[in-house]
Parts: sequence; structure tokens; C-alpha cells
Amino acid sequence: AGAQGSRGIPASAETNVGRHSWSAYAELDADPMEGLTTTLAGRYEHYSDFGSTWNGKFAARYEPVQGYALRGSVSNGFRAPSLHQQYFTTFSTNFIGGVPVDIATPSVTAPAARALGAQDLKPEKSVNLSLGATANPLRGLTVTADWYRIKIKDRIVLTEILGTGGTGNAAPVQAQVTALLATLGFPQVAAARFFINGLDTTTRGLDVVASYNFRAGDLGRWSLTAAYNRNKTRIDSRAAPPGE
Repeated sequence: AGAQGSRGIPASAETNVGRHSWSAYAELDADPMEGLTTTLAGRYEHYSDFGSTWNGKFAARYEPVQGYALRGSVSNGFRAPSLHQQYFTTFSTNFIGGVPVDIATPSVTAPAARALGAQDLKPEKSVNLSLGATANPLRGLTVTADWYRIKIKDRIVLTEILGTGGTGNAAPVQAQVTALLATLGFPQVAAARFFINGLDTTTRGLDVVASYNFRAGDLGRWSLTAAYNRNKTRIDSRAAPPGE
């Protein structure tokens, strides 16, 4: 009782970093024919540490019959690594095989992480597609259904814990990692992990939402909503393990 798995943030982890960015956004909406609405949007953004990026979106909605419509969109996205993914350092104690192991999560710029194979993080980039339909079959009732696909390249994740499993053939590897961490400012730490651009993924899903708005006499107006979501994420490729 009262055990704490985190050793906290040491004074050596103190840092002072920052970034600034600016962006410009433009959007054009048009109704090229009766029942058809289109949207074209673009965004330019500049980061002090990642340079510039252009992102865009095209969306369309077609209502052939009043109350029933089809809609879809295609866009690309960009997410710069957060500052804590780049520079945050922490320690924790994990139980691996019943044995407590002190684990360091150094910043990707730390000498210890570099020695273990860490590299500067790249931004995550995505391509997004969606197709859907909306319906108003009854007064006050709205039903929407949308299928979507999101492909993310260079997704940022933590590495596996490096330096554990120190028995048999793995013992020399753990000893090397432990010794390396000690010489680089992490004494009494047996293992480490850090953030990398480790995965390319594809997420597919379906959203269904039904909403019913009605008046209940003297009780005023009511709105009932039910929603269903199902999605699945697949790993398309994995980066090579650090140091390989």
C-alpha cells in the first residue's frame, strides 16, 4: 500500500524550449447546380522548427430529394510532434516478469537516446476520405451515416523497452544498455525507451447518428440522440528497431 511507480522528474530533466507558428486559411463555398454544395479549403502553416506545410480539403453535398443527401470529402493533414514528445524526460518503475526495473524515457535529443538510435522526430502526415448520407424521414428526425478512412504516415509512438529481459543470450545486451545509460547520466537505470516515427497506419470506421427533436406538451422541447461508431486500425508498416 502506498507504493509509487513513478520516480518523478529529476532536476537534470529541466529544459526551456519553445516554438512559434503562424498560418493562413482560405475557403471557397459554391453551389454550382441546384441541390449541390461544394467547399474548397486550403491552409498554409509555418513552424519555427519544422518549416512550412500546405494542407487542403474538398467536400461536396448533393441533395437530389429534399431531406435526403449524399456527402463526401477528401483532405490531407499535418501534425508537428509536440514539445513533450521531443524534449520530455521522465523515469518510472515497471514490473517485468515480477522484477522491478527502473526505466528512463529520455528526450530524443538526449545523448543517451541518441546512443540507442534515436533520431529527430518528423511530422505526422495523413490523407483522409469520407463518404456519407443524411436523411430526414420524419419531422424532427435526422439520421446520418458516414464511412471514413484515415491513413497516417510516420505516426509517433514509443519504442519497446530497450534493455530488459536480461537472462540467457539477452544478458549481455541488457548489461550494455545499463552501462551505456550509466555513463550518459542515467545511473541505476536498467532500460530506456523514447519516441520515434514508428508506424504507418490506416483507420477505417463507420459513424451512425440518429437525433429526434420533439415537443412534449408542457415539458418543453426534447432531443433524443443515439450514436454508433465502429472502427479498426491496421498497421501498414513498422520502422526498423532503433540502432538497426
